[in-house]
Amino acid sequence: IRTSARSLLALINDILDFSKIEAGKLHFENIPFSIRNVIKEVCDLFFEKIGEKNTELIVDIDPNVPAQVIADPFRLRQILVNLTSNAFKFTENGEICISVQSRSLTPDCAELVFCVWDTGVGIDPKIQDELFDAFTQANDSITRKHGGTGLGLAICRKLVSMMGGRIWVESEPGAGSAFY
Repeated sequence: IRTSARSLLALINDILDFSKIEAGKLHFENIPFSIRNVIKEVCDLFFEKIGEKNTELIVDIDPNVPAQVIADPFRLRQILVNLTSNAFKFTENGEICISVQSRSLTPDCAELVFCVWDTGVGIDPKIQDELFDAFTQANDSITRKHGGTGLGLAICRKLVSMMGGRIWVESEPGAGSAFY
């Protein structure tokens, strides 16, 4: 019952977020926060999953990443949770890593590259661009086994775009995936 309730709540939240984005009604906060704290919160959400599967969750934060940034921590967390959830969904054993690298820093702007990579099943290059379209899934049989709406990556793409960034994937079947 708990699993079904969580799945239903996730579906409702995805649909609501997607609807808000499409209607132009999604608002962003601009508040100071610690990226390290946001990543710690994301990792805490997956603590149970680590024990259920034969996986290791790695965090790699470049020392040049600022201690605090001004942005929307809730939306950043939402993106990282979605990407990490997908990594756990498609990685039965191996590694999952959340990394943050500093690309450029000025007193007024920090350009950061986030990556969630895994050693899971991987994704055929022919369908990688379609992954970010609403209701699209890489492999219906695997997704059917693990659940999913096909909205998560579409929402991530919209959120990242609205935050002034871009999102992409690098992957090969059987060689894992890296979402940037």
